[in-house]
Amino acid sequence: MAGYCHCFDAADFTNWLGLFTDDGVFDRGERGVHRGKAQLREFLELIPVPDGTTRMMHFVSNEIIRVDGDQAHAMSYVLVVRPDGPRPLASWLAGRYEDHLVRQDGQWRFRHRKVLFDYVGEMSQ
Repeated sequence: MAGYCHCFDAADFTNWLGLFTDDGVFDRGERGVHRGKAQLREFLELIPVPDGTTRMMHFVSNEIIRVDGDQAHAMSYVLVVRPDGPRPLASWLAGRYEDHLVRQDGQWRFRHRKVLFDYVGEMSQ
């Protein structure tokens, strides 16, 4: 779960993709649902990477993880900050992740990651 944040923020998209199963889903609700590696790659092509990073910082906390053999369900809070949001403002969003994970080849991978956007805003710099 932390690897997701580090990989995405550093634009390490090869390793980010490796965190999902081949049929993995990233569900952003009304913002789009991406199923399987091909659609996940298409989503990543939309992410600007002007300086080798996504210019975002993801913070995940308050994880609750229930493991049942080679499957797990997790809930956590997420806060995302962009220091250079639109106009001279920083932007942020706060929400929750709901995850279904599976253990494959000794590694935990996302089978389904849903993000729920609870608050989106801007703050003066």
